[in-house]
Amino acid sequence: MSKLSMARVRHECRNWWRGLTCVSRRFSSGGRSWQFFPPGLPFLLLAMGFFAACGNPPSNSNNINFPYGIAVCSYTCNIPPGSSSTILSLNSTPFAAVTSYGTRQILIFSGSAYDSTSGFLVSHASLSPTAYLYNSLQGPDGVLISTQGFTANGFNCPAPVLYGTDGIGNKIGIWCAFNPANTANPAPTITINASALSSPEGMALDWVNASGGTLSVPILFVANPGSSNILAFNLSQIPGPGNITLSPSGDLLPGTNGGLPFGQPANNTALNGPAFVAFSNSQNTLFVSNTGNSQVNIYGNGFCVGVNLESTAATGCASSNQNITPTVWLSGGNTYLSSPVGIRYYQGSLYVADSGANAVLVWDNLTTGGNIAPTRRINGGNTGFNAVYALAIDDNPAQPPGNIFYLTQLNNGNLLGYNNATTVSGNIAPTFTINVINPTLSTGNGAGGGTTGYPGFP
Repeated sequence: MSKLSMARVRHECRNWWRGLTCVSRRFSSGGRSWQFFPPGLPFLLLAMGFFAACGNPPSNSNNINFPYGIAVCSYTCNIPPGSSSTILSLNSTPFAAVTSYGTRQILIFSGSAYDSTSGFLVSHASLSPTAYLYNSLQGPDGVLISTQGFTANGFNCPAPVLYGTDGIGNKIGIWCAFNPANTANPAPTITINASALSSPEGMALDWVNASGGTLSVPILFVANPGSSNILAFNLSQIPGPGNITLSPSGDLLPGTNGGLPFGQPANNTALNGPAFVAFSNSQNTLFVSNTGNSQVNIYGNGFCVGVNLESTAATGCASSNQNITPTVWLSGGNTYLSSPVGIRYYQGSLYVADSGANAVLVWDNLTTGGNIAPTRRINGGNTGFNAVYALAIDDNPAQPPGNIFYLTQLNNGNLLGYNNATTVSGNIAPTFTINVINPTLSTGNGAGGGTTGYPGFP
């Protein structure tokens, strides 16, 4: 399958769950749309092919279904650079969040201890969520944890803050002062609605302005693969809690596969189904997993990208152009990039989970782009990788040297983790494998859990 087709299939898998009557998406370069056949043999054949293309969720009814997002935080996470001790530390109450797209849930894991040899979560061969979020969620996708709150227009959103994208509802949920021990299924404190959102997925926070100064309220970057573009939201514009409509403050236009009219030249961004984003606050740089083009796009002065739609140009931002060429990109055979998805910049290194290559690719001390080989490559039979997807790094200094990175896998119900994230390389088995047991799937719940391993939506 070509990389373009893979990007389309990945997005179509998401739209499949919208229902079986009116999925209408592009399957040709001309942008033509079609609808599913009515029930009958042709429809069943189509459905079988569709599930095969998407990859089957776990057959065990007590596993997770399509874990497209993961966030793990046992200390301080996604905070401004050089932050003071006023930043909340989760040292005593660490938690993790994993999306289960097929069951309309965000699974919360808390109450696990960590120590200098095992780290958070890793002593568990199997693990059940301690709480579930499914209030108003239709297709939870990306997830992010920050231990820095913010105040916007007089409304205070205390830490820890949980962010989640809804790939079917086309919205972003923000849970302020999130309590991972709360089993009451709280609704998001803030729900961002924007007409530009189309299957939103990975997120990243920008806490710095063009000169590197700290922002009191962050810019939220969102990968928007349904429209093959990147959106940004200036959270200082949030008017208060509840359901709000918020216009993007920044945008990178789609490249060649984002709904461009037939015959229109490709845009400079070259974006094609981007799935995830990462942001380096120390470098003021935006990284994009450009999944459909087998590339990682890198944009310097990322803050200016995040505010390029605002009516008044921000200090240090000379242009409001949304059609900019990446500063550099990683692309070509030497990179081993095939279908890059989960991405994280950590301590000067760029980590990329690649579902097509079934590998984690790492560029240490990254200072340039091009067709350059990764410094480290984790892949091979010993890894047990099976459609790796989302990636998270927990940078608690009390954990094993080099900290830990976590992976989700689409084709089974477990999480993988590697100690020594800053040095691990080669065809080696994960340090630990956690089988996620999700009891609600065997009985059903408000999220629409089924009993066959596939979601049983109403």
